Amino acid sequence: MTLDDVIKKLTRKSSQKHTISAVVQPDAIYFASAAVPALPERSTLDGHSWQQALCAAVRKAGLKGVTLDVVLHSQLYQSYQIDQPAVPREEWTAALPFLLKDLISEKVTEVVADAHPLTGSNKVQTYVMTKAPILELADSLEKLGCHLGRMVPEQEVWAHCLPEQAHFLLLQRSQGGHFKLDAFVDKQCNFQRTLRGIVAPLTGMASSMLQLDGLALELQRSIDYLSSQLKGIPLHQLHICCDGEDHAELISGLNERLNVKVFTLSDEVPQELSGQLLARHCRHLPDSAVNFYQQQLKPQKDHFTLANVCLAWGGVALIMLAVAVVYHFRLSALDQQVAEAKALAAQRDKQISTLKQQVAQHQPSAEKLAAVARLKKEIDAKQESLAAINQFDHSQQVGYSGVMNALAKLARRDISLRQIDMTPQRFDIEGLARDAEVVPSWIAEFQSELHLTGRSFDRLVIGRNDDDVITFELKTQQGAK
Repeated sequence: MTLDDVIKKLTRKSSQKHTISAVVQPDAIYFASAAVPALPERSTLDGHSWQQALCAAVRKAGLKGVTLDVVLHSQLYQSYQIDQPAVPREEWTAALPFLLKDLISEKVTEVVADAHPLTGSNKVQTYVMTKAPILELADSLEKLGCHLGRMVPEQEVWAHCLPEQAHFLLLQRSQGGHFKLDAFVDKQCNFQRTLRGIVAPLTGMASSMLQLDGLALELQRSIDYLSSQLKGIPLHQLHICCDGEDHAELISGLNERLNVKVFTLSDEVPQELSGQLLARHCRHLPDSAVNFYQQQLKPQKDHFTLANVCLAWGGVALIMLAVAVVYHFRLSALDQQVAEAKALAAQRDKQISTLKQQVAQHQPSAEKLAAVARLKKEIDAKQESLAAINQFDHSQQVGYSGVMNALAKLARRDISLRQIDMTPQRFDIEGLARDAEVVPSWIAEFQSELHLTGRSFDRLVIGRNDDDVITFELKTQQGAK
């Protein structure tokens, strides 16, 4: 987005306080704006061009600073279906006049075009009209103090007259216009046909059954064509909005002749005119709708005039002055804080000097240091004595009487002990046995005695002495107590 676009967006907000929709029909112009009571609901053309009639109605109502969205009837533009342009979507408006040059009689530079893609195909629905009436209306509205917002074809509004339906057929005729058949798919016009051979009225005393039969025949042909082209899209309802016709009579006659259901487009009583219905539904028009009044047609206003530049420089100067004042006050506050910090630092330095003097006066004497050294040596000696005492385990404190009593309780006739060697780190036993098998069973009985539990043997030696008697040796160390 350029700087000009930003400026335009900002300045546009002040000029678009109110938006009024104006619907141009062959016989009159219809307005939709409840906020402007002075504006009539319907203003006839009275032999003037629609641009002149629209500006006259705006001038008479005394409107200022409003934006007008204009809806055009189908006789003011042309529509075509062409292959989708092979250019990005945002470049369609520039490319479409050149793609349509073989279909229109006007010069490429004299027309403006817009389009929307068609559902289920690679084609687009294109709308084209000359620039002259658009520029004439925009210039006239600017002179009246108003602005032209959008200029859209009426098919864009008809597509949104039934909010609950996305696909439907519409038979429509405006006062002073021709009968038209439109097909809407996904709320976009996918097909349109003008039924020029059908002349109004179709109902009432002046009607003819042949006219109604001819209309039904043309409608059925178009419906059959659409069924073959738009496969899978349900178009089973035909809505009608025909000015000057009795809708009830017309619906009854068409229901007897067509294979689709026919309904009225609006249930309002009395029956609304096409222009009134369009004006009422203009508020449903999306922002993405086809628009003839494109950006390249809007007057380019130079925002960089001398007055604007001077105003901008004045604003910048005021901002800079305000910033300078703010920084001046902040700098003054910081200077005061620095002065207070320096005074506090000087006070702390003075306190440090006083404390250093007090520390110097409280240095310990040589006699006290010597006494402390002697006390430390005495403490170390006592700690060494305590460590030596802690080296004696629980068995030394209670003696070996418990172990001897435990061995005595385990005395057996087939075991004879010759030597017992006990130290804090060692517990060795030597003895005689009647059989070699009794030694392991005797050792297993140690677990039943408190003073022998937890002692593990590192080595067991079983042999025979010179008298051919079985001997054994147990080498053990003290385990868990």
